[in-house]
Amino acid sequence: MPRQATPAPTAPPKSDPGVGTAASPPYFGIVILAALVIVGVGLRSTASIIAPVFLVLTLVITVAPLRSFLVKRRWPGWLASVVSLLAIYALLLVILGSVVYAVVRLVDKLPDYASAFTRIFNSLLALSTRLGYGQQQIQDLASSFQLSSLTAPAQALVGALSGGASLLILIITFVLFLALDSGSMRERIEVIRETRPHIADGLVNFASRVRKYWIVTTAFGLIVAIMDYVALLIIGVPLALTWGVLAFVTNYIPNIGFIIGVIPPALIALLDGGPGKALAVIIVFTAINVIVQTIIQPRFTGDAVGINGTVAFISLIFWAYLLGALGALIAIPATLFLKSVLVDNSVPANWINGLISSDPKKETPARQRQRRQQEVPPAERQSGRGRQG
Repeated sequence: MPRQATPAPTAPPKSDPGVGTAASPPYFGIVILAALVIVGVGLRSTASIIAPVFLVLTLVITVAPLRSFLVKRRWPGWLASVVSLLAIYALLLVILGSVVYAVVRLVDKLPDYASAFTRIFNSLLALSTRLGYGQQQIQDLASSFQLSSLTAPAQALVGALSGGASLLILIITFVLFLALDSGSMRERIEVIRETRPHIADGLVNFASRVRKYWIVTTAFGLIVAIMDYVALLIIGVPLALTWGVLAFVTNYIPNIGFIIGVIPPALIALLDGGPGKALAVIIVFTAINVIVQTIIQPRFTGDAVGINGTVAFISLIFWAYLLGALGALIAIPATLFLKSVLVDNSVPANWINGLISSDPKKETPARQRQRRQQEVPPAERQSGRGRQG
């Protein structure tokens, strides 16, 4: 009987690449989240240094085109760097100096309204007495609380802002070196692109977006501040210029910046002219905020930010918790950095854009490749550079 041939052993089935590809992104996202938690602990412990340094870094990126423009106009490289350096110092003075100015003016003005505050409080006490609600508790509160007690926290804030002389020197020195080195940044990015094209694309993407964000937000902040200032002058609210400056700074804080900016002028209006004047301030500020910051501004910042409103609000809480008050100011740029470097230019993590992007259809891999090619200068596209990303 002929011997039957033994069938050849079959190779074990290869794993379906589609399954691995489909399963890897969620696990990759978990690893990213775990890494962010670890990094967050370190950021929180060094917030007093990281927050101002990152703010300076984004401002240097924003001012970088000014140096290129001056060099193209045949200015000496050192002179173009000096002009850029002075522009960065001016921006820092406007942003941080505005906060100090508003707080100092508020501290000086609050004691003048102590009697007005007592009068309003007594009116509320009389109203509660007629209604029969908590008369004894309100009397105890009225006797223990004075408006002048609000000046202590405000003075502590002024001391914190003015007491960091060593940190201020560090920032000034950091700006100096970073501004002088910014002229060779394009060559450095090209060196990174040769071995890590996705990282280079992420850095270029972040620079483009954060530059547009600062420019557009600053422009609309000035518009809102001027409109608020004029409205407060018409209503007759004291310290109108101070509240206009405060509105300009709080415009950088997403979602709740308007609320922070309207409380002090509404309070002063209440103490100076009663509920009618305070209500007028709230109505005017709300109307300006809805028209300019809610309807018009997002049409210009949408492409720059690229994150939805929920993520913007969560990022505000997240960065304010990690980096303090300055973290609220740089919440959007910090989120843009993580999005550009870790999400937009990483294939395993690109699925996260479906959750955080303001327009997910614009964040598909094909659209991102097309946008990256458009961000590469024409001379580099002709020479074949930038096609690796």
